[in-house]
Amino acid sequence: MTAAERVVLPRLPGRHAPRIVPWDERVSGAADLIGWDMSPRSRTAAGITTQLLSAALLGAAYAAIVSRKPSRAGRDLADAALVFAASLLAPELPRSKQRRRRSPVARMRQKALEPVTVSKVFGRATTLALRVLER
Repeated sequence: MTAAERVVLPRLPGRHAPRIVPWDERVSGAADLIGWDMSPRSRTAAGITTQLLSAALLGAAYAAIVSRKPSRAGRDLADAALVFAASLLAPELPRSKQRRRRSPVARMRQKALEPVTVSKVFGRATTLALRVLER
């Protein structure tokens, strides 16, 4: 269901999906390099196929890492890397409804009251480090 919602549905005719356009452009660019002129239908099929294959490879790599029984820190790093890589494959869906705007003071209060856990700090730091390395 998630794969259909994030990978297939945005590509159906009549849907505006700016979050998948960069992926399809990269696939189309790679096909142009090897001399394959893609129609819109083949571009959509190639985009869906490559995104599903990439997700399958990502899942297999994660399963291989976790099956070796890594330490807690290694597992947290694998989890953070999985979240980061998955966000590159299928970005989050846009929110459908606007939430009620909070004042800056209310937002600071909410952030201050959130519990700080090791996994949150580690996951956030890992995500930021991987984003820096991506550039």
